[in-house]
Amino acid sequence: MFKRAGIVACLVVCGACAEVALISVTPVVAALARNVDQRSAREIVELEQKQDWPGMLGLARSRLQREPVRAEWWFLQGYALARQGQHAAAIESYERAIRISPEDEGSWLALGSSQSELGRSEQAIQTYRQALRHRPESAQAYLALAEVYRRQGRPDLAIPNYRESVRYDPDAAESWYGLAAAYQQTGQGERRDEALQGLRKLDPVAADQLEKQFLSK
Repeated sequence: MFKRAGIVACLVVCGACAEVALISVTPVVAALARNVDQRSAREIVELEQKQDWPGMLGLARSRLQREPVRAEWWFLQGYALARQGQHAAAIESYERAIRISPEDEGSWLALGSSQSELGRSEQAIQTYRQALRHRPESAQAYLALAEVYRRQGRPDLAIPNYRESVRYDPDAAESWYGLAAAYQQTGQGERRDEALQGLRKLDPVAADQLEKQFLSK
């Protein structure tokens, strides 16, 4: 839906130095690739590009055999499991990653996402709040928290979290979209239109589609 979504993973390998240059990758892959060795980074990016989740799971497990207390490999295992819809197993892996590296924002966000997928909304809310305790300026955590509240039919609680998300990341079209929708749900037409303008600067197509939805109701 949004221009920032669906980023393609790709890499360039320098023939002389065999370095992996991350030109455009998903945030998860980028974070992992910057914290592991070059060979593993290359494999992770290639597996993401091919959407080879069983292959990624195999890679994570092979690395865990060698480095069982490395948070990155527990996270990678959780990510590969989640991409295959195995969220209960993914949660266990994310929790292991958090025990090793409790300040890692990505693990908290991924844990909350899998909890949400299993309908554990209240657990997800607490998880995202934990992420914010470790990184109070996390636009992604505020966005994730807002989305849970909106799915619960609690737009009044979603709104302040969307607002914090766009405060820390004004270029997050997803947050402007959610904010406009939440204002619509609470009958705040003027503020809804302001949020629509914020969205329109980033993604005019999404803004037009959302506005049409509002007008059709």
